Amino acid sequence: MNDKTASNGEGDRLLGELRLLAADVDPIPGEVTLFANAALDWRRMDAALAELLSDTLLEQETAFARSGVARARAVTFRASDLDVEIEIHDADSGLALLGQLDPPTKAEVEVQRDDSSIVASAEADELGRFRTELPAGGRVRFLVRREAEPPVETSWISV
Repeated sequence: MNDKTASNGEGDRLLGELRLLAADVDPIPGEVTLFANAALDWRRMDAALAELLSDTLLEQETAFARSGVARARAVTFRASDLDVEIEIHDADSGLALLGQLDPPTKAEVEVQRDDSSIVASAEADELGRFRTELPAGGRVRFLVRREAEPPVETSWISV
């Protein structure tokens, strides 16, 4: 065995020990692993990505501090040929989601969790309006399926 082979084997062993030590001293939080896996499985290959364009969450926190009254959160996603606007309201059973597709079109809208489960779905009418409820908050994304158009999938948000 030459010195180069011995040093490579020794280096691999040392890296393995360092990985174990790092995992004990500063483990990766489970939530980070879940988010990383969700990012790698972020969309279907045939789906267009709708990026988050606006979110009133930060403005809402400022307004709430001034007025003491909570208002609905509004988020807008934009793909090349579709905007998805969502209002998020507190409801007795969890969260109510009111949506609008622009341009208006009939569609099926699914709300997915970061574990790939579908937590809610709704049909958008010919004016692009839809409504659904979530039993609880968490990380979600929306999948919009239209006739004769590729699906559109939003980026993730926490509700």
